[in-house]
Amino acid sequence: MKLSLQQKFIIIAFLSVLALTAVITILAVAKTRSALLAASEKQGLMLARTVSALIINELIYEKLGLIEEGGLIDNYVRELYQRRDLALRYVAVLDNSLHVISHSDFGEFGKQYGNPFIEEACRSETVLIRKTTGESGGIHDLEFAAPLSIEGKHWGLLLFSLSLDNVEEAIRSIAMQIVSLSLLALFFLSIPIYFLSRRFIKPVIDLAQAMGEVEVEMGEKTMPVAGGDELSRLAESYNEMVRRIRAANEEMKLAHEKLLQSEKLATLGVLASSVAHRINNPLGGLFNCVRLLQRQGADADFRRNYLELILEGLESIEKTVSQLLWTAGRREGEEKRSEVATVLSRVLKYLDYRMKRQEISYRQEVDPMLVVPVAPHDLEEMFLNTMINAIQAMETGGTLKVTAERGDKAVRITIADTGTGIPRGRLDNVFDLFYSTKKAGEGTGLGMWMTYELVKKYRGQIELDSQEGIGTRVSFIIPEAT
Repeated sequence: MKLSLQQKFIIIAFLSVLALTAVITILAVAKTRSALLAASEKQGLMLARTVSALIINELIYEKLGLIEEGGLIDNYVRELYQRRDLALRYVAVLDNSLHVISHSDFGEFGKQYGNPFIEEACRSETVLIRKTTGESGGIHDLEFAAPLSIEGKHWGLLLFSLSLDNVEEAIRSIAMQIVSLSLLALFFLSIPIYFLSRRFIKPVIDLAQAMGEVEVEMGEKTMPVAGGDELSRLAESYNEMVRRIRAANEEMKLAHEKLLQSEKLATLGVLASSVAHRINNPLGGLFNCVRLLQRQGADADFRRNYLELILEGLESIEKTVSQLLWTAGRREGEEKRSEVATVLSRVLKYLDYRMKRQEISYRQEVDPMLVVPVAPHDLEEMFLNTMINAIQAMETGGTLKVTAERGDKAVRITIADTGTGIPRGRLDNVFDLFYSTKKAGEGTGLGMWMTYELVKKYRGQIELDSQEGIGTRVSFIIPEAT
């Protein structure tokens, strides 16, 4: 799923807060652990010095025979071990031979301890500390070894282990508090993050969407302007750009209409001989009927027959003029649907006289029911422009063939002639504006350009294939309406 810019902003903001929370939590945990370890070490050192002094006194008293041997030391060890606030794992007193003379676990009594830490403590004059690790790899205990010595006289060692479970529990509690507070802050921050995204990101998204919706044929697509910051000025600049584009499009549309009308007039000029022929034929008959009526108009039957002939001639002229006005008329509000055979028959009425005069044979393969999603005026314009070019290319006669067939979701209309053809090097220029190879007065260079524009208007394609001396084939591929 493709995320919008606003969604990306919200996600990045949330992830940034989470990342910051993680960093703060890690730093806080590390600093707290360090502080608690230092406090535990300090507490252990104080305890080692205090208890070792008491035990040394008891050992001196025992040597002097003032008290019973071992009694008070065992009491000290037991009371020390049972204190809940110290969290001791064990307490032991060793003699100079490293045998246990007192232990919080009676089962350890009499055993001899020996490891590098204890041996080093025997040689030391200060309290030694060793950190032991658990299965997870973290510091599990702090082990203290305090030498029982005074003025160079050694009496043995005091050993005890201080549990760090309470330290880890405190660290976990602090971490949970930080995470909870961060999540709570994140929840409350989600509201300003959302509104910030709407204020700074959504206008950019709306602008991009509006720019994507701007088309030549649509009305103005502007954006509301609120405030006076940079985003508001950007929206106002966009609105001004849309208005300018719209004005330019209107000017282009007017220029396009003028070019279209110019091409229509040029086409009508080419068809003038055919139109004159279609009017002159019934007009000559009308004159003959009028002269005969002037001589024999007294006969009622004769007069009635010839008046009917006059009426037929006038209707023929009226039909020709109506078709001519329809061809030259405007297209506003016209349905975008045409029967190919019907439009083609109307076009042939303008061209039949010239084709007969140039001895051009005509062939047609068009389904009478074939319909294309093109306005009748536009389809007629496409036929006229292309077929006139074909006829002009066959001055000494030839064959003009029109075929139309339905293909894969499209209709293909092909107009082929056996004229002079187009040089290969000029094929790319045929649909250029004002490009013409005809003599002055015979072409405007608008016909094929207009045909190309009309085909593109209906999202179609136009194909051109020509060989000099063989002929030209022009195909319109019009997609079916969806």
